Parts: sequence; structure tokens; C-alpha cells
Amino acid sequence: MDFIYNARRFMKFYRFIVTCCILLSALFLSCATTGKAQTATVEPVYITNTKKFFLLPADCLETSFETRQLLTGSFGASKFSLQTFLQVNEDGIFLSLFNDFGTGMGTLSYNGIKAEFDSPVFPKAMKAEYIAADLQFAYYNTQKIQDAFDEIGMNFEFEKNDKTEVRRIINRGLLSNEIIEEITKTDNTITIKNLLRGYEYTLLGAE
Repeated sequence: MDFIYNARRFMKFYRFIVTCCILLSALFLSCATTGKAQTATVEPVYITNTKKFFLLPADCLETSFETRQLLTGSFGASKFSLQTFLQVNEDGIFLSLFNDFGTGMGTLSYNGIKAEFDSPVFPKAMKAEYIAADLQFAYYNTQKIQDAFDEIGMNFEFEKNDKTEVRRIINRGLLSNEIIEEITKTDNTITIKNLLRGYEYTLLGAE
């Protein structure tokens, strides 16, 4: 009976890893191109197929914090769920990922000079810059983000009331503007929807 139980648990864990690999590969590699970075260590993030964004300096954050969160997401019909520990401060962005068994699934670090994503299970080609960019869009200073998007011919809109904050990345068009990404923040939840790439994920703060 122990053998059957352990085998079933292993197969569940194996399917979890495969699903996460497929989903996150599509999520963060779907918009990667062969464009060259302006520096040797940080590559550009293609917000559209032609417009590229370079990560902001680490000191462009709004406030320093660290938090545990539940990360759930979807890309098409695929879904995933991971535990996270996130630190954002003047030294950069640092993210650790864990599965339900407490096993480490990867670490992200961005210190303003270099972006790295190290994982024993995810593809080596997964771009750290794309993960860090979404976190910057959600947590960094809105004016700094707005200035950066203005330089590449895009808009960054910001709305806030007592309970909700909404951030939108918009591509300027000749006839109309297109919402590329929308980030909705409440006291305990952040939802990131990339309408162009077709992915969505939510960061739920741990109680």
C-alpha cells in the first residue's frame, strides 16, 4: 500500500512539473525574440512584437516590502499554482517559487544590473526579464513606468480609488489604442492580464 501511495504521489508531482513547465514556457517565451540587449546582462522585453521595454533601475520602486503569496495562473486551457516568497527593495526584485510539497521550483533575481532565473525544472531559455517586467509594472513607481513607456510610443494609465488600483499598458494606434496588459490591485490581491499574449495570473497574499 505504501508503494502504491508513493507512486501516485510521485505521478501527481510529475504531472504538476510538466504542466508548469509547459505553461510558464509559453507564458514568458511566447513574446521573446532574437533582439539584442543594450547591455551585456539585461535583455529587452518585447511588450509588442516591435516595441521593447528595458527594465527600470532597482530604485524606481514605490516601497520596500516582502511577502508570501499564492501564485495561480492560466495560459489558454493550462493552469498552474505555486507558492511564492517575494522581496522588492532598493537592491532589486527577488522571487522564490515552491510547489505544494515545499520543493523549490526556481528563483528570480534582478539587482538593477543583471536579471537571472534559476530553476532545476523550468527551461534554461526562460527569460528572467519578462518575469521581472510584470512585477515592475505591478509594484514600481507609476510615473517612472509612464516615462519609460512614453519613450517607446506607448501609454501607461493609472487609476486608483479607496479599494482598487488599476494599471494599464496601452499601445498607441493610428485609429485606436489597444490595451496590452491590465493589472488590478486590491489590499490582498494582484491580478495581471496580458490581453495580447493571452495569459493571466493572480498573486494572493498569504494570511
